[in-house]
Amino acid sequence: MAKQRNVLKSATKLFTMLEYLKQNDGKTVTELSRGLDMPKSTVQVYLNTLYDHNFVVKNDGVYEVGLRFLEFGMFSLWNEPVFPEVKPKVEELAESTGELAACFVAEEGEAVYVYGTEGERSIRTNLSVGDRSPLHCTASGKAILAHLSDERIRRIIEERGLEGKTPNTITDPDDLFVEVADIREQGYAVSMEESVEGVRAIAAPVLLDDTVVASVSLAGPANRFVGERLEKRIPEMVKGAANELELKLTYSQSGI
Repeated sequence: MAKQRNVLKSATKLFTMLEYLKQNDGKTVTELSRGLDMPKSTVQVYLNTLYDHNFVVKNDGVYEVGLRFLEFGMFSLWNEPVFPEVKPKVEELAESTGELAACFVAEEGEAVYVYGTEGERSIRTNLSVGDRSPLHCTASGKAILAHLSDERIRRIIEERGLEGKTPNTITDPDDLFVEVADIREQGYAVSMEESVEGVRAIAAPVLLDDTVVASVSLAGPANRFVGERLEKRIPEMVKGAANELELKLTYSQSGI
C-alpha cells in the first residue's frame, strides 16, 4: 500500500485538469467542468493561471496543453546521463534488426521511455517520450528491476502492486524474484507477451559504477522472436549495445 503523504489539494486538482486536457486533446471550460465535476468558476481560475504562464493555450474557446511543457521536458531529458549517448546506439539497433529499439530509465518505481526508434519492419506503437510503465511486466523494466536491491524491489511491489497486463504477466512476488535471479545470472531480461499480447522483447541493463541507470531493449512480434534469434542473437546484440553505452558513460564521466 502506498504511503499516505500530505499534499496540496489545489495542486492535485491542477494536475488532474492537465492530465484530462492531454487525454482528451483539449476541452472548453464547460466540458472540463462536467468531466471533472468542478464548478466552472473554479475551472476558469485554474485555466487563467495556466494560460498566463503558457502552460495551456486557447483556440476558439478550447483549452489545450501548451508547448511550455516542452521546455521542462527537454530540460529533464537532457539531464538524464544516458540520453546524449543512447540515441545513436538505439538507432543502430533498430537499423540492424529492423525491430523496435528503445531506452528506458527508472523513476519512482516505474520505467520511463526516453528514446526509441522503429526499424524497417518494426511493430507500431503509441509510445511517446515520457510514457511510464510498471517495472515488472516489460523486458526493459525487469532488466532495471533485477539490478535493484531485494529490499527496494519489495518496496516497489508494496507501493505499486503487480498488475496483470496480460495472462502472461508475472503477478506473484515469489515468481518475480525467481525471474529476477535468472536475469541477474544471464545479464538480460525477456518479456514473453507480458505487457502486450503478441509482442516479445529482450532488454539489457546499463550499469554505471554497479548502479543501473537505464535499459536498452528490442521488441517485435512473437512470431519473429523465436528460436536462436530469441535465445541467442538478440540477447547478444542488446547486451553488446548496453556494454558499449556503459563504456561511453564511464569515459564521459572520467574525462578520458
